[in-house]
Amino acid sequence: MIINQVIGKLTELEHDHPHEKGALTVEQVFLSWDELQKRILRKTTDVGRDIGIQLESGHLHPGDILYREDNHVIVVSVKEEAVLIVPVKNMKEMGLAAHAIGNMHAPIEVKSDSLITPYNPVLVEQLSKMGLSPVKEDRAFAP
Repeated sequence: MIINQVIGKLTELEHDHPHEKGALTVEQVFLSWDELQKRILRKTTDVGRDIGIQLESGHLHPGDILYREDNHVIVVSVKEEAVLIVPVKNMKEMGLAAHAIGNMHAPIEVKSDSLITPYNPVLVEQLSKMGLSPVKEDRAFAP
């Protein structure tokens, strides 16, 4: 199966058709954070179906519907990976952490009390030297 476009969002489908939510069969294709940016991929869904993705433009997001037939959909999900969570208490710590992560040219997700980036042992060492307390955790990462 070759997929050329995203046909919708799972949240929109569930919101617009709440009566279908229980009857919906969701097949997932798990992607890493860097695979979300790619336009051409070959993946296997969680039920073993091989799919090819060839988007003309743009990139994928969690919850994108790639295929739908009746009440069956194939949806993009983000797989759990090792990430670094950097708790920050104030803007100074936020700036220090963001600068260090930026110097590594790493993607970043900004929360009100922390920064999240893919795990990097060199970055752990740098942040620790700055007095910050980065924590390694496995979770879905989609900046």
